Amino acid sequence: MRVLIDCSIIVSAAISGGLCRQVIAEARDNHTILVSEEILAEYRRVAGYPKFSEANKTKMHVLIEEVALRAECVSIPETPPETEEISDADDLVYVVAAHVGRADAIVTGNTNHFSLFDARSGNGAFSA
Repeated sequence: MRVLIDCSIIVSAAISGGLCRQVIAEARDNHTILVSEEILAEYRRVAGYPKFSEANKTKMHVLIEEVALRAECVSIPETPPETEEISDADDLVYVVAAHVGRADAIVTGNTNHFSLFDARSGNGAFSA
């Protein structure tokens, strides 16, 4: 299975562990994780937010680099393919990367932002 992981899952996995960490471990060990340079940049930007403790920032950066080393990086075209409108414009890069990378699923903490991914492609947005 080809999966794309939303930033919220990365944050939760690094800080809290639990189910989100298990999902990332499963994806890492048994599936193909998809990223783009833009998505990696978002992961890193969010990990640097002042609201996070230095310990949590370190945990996030370690997990991000672990994901980056094992992921397949897809290129977002200058003119992205036509996609459906989504409620959060910041999430467009995830939808485009999922389409370009032929993702089977987007793993997210908020399926509302990705509900049309399922309808359009027959693939799913799953909440962890």
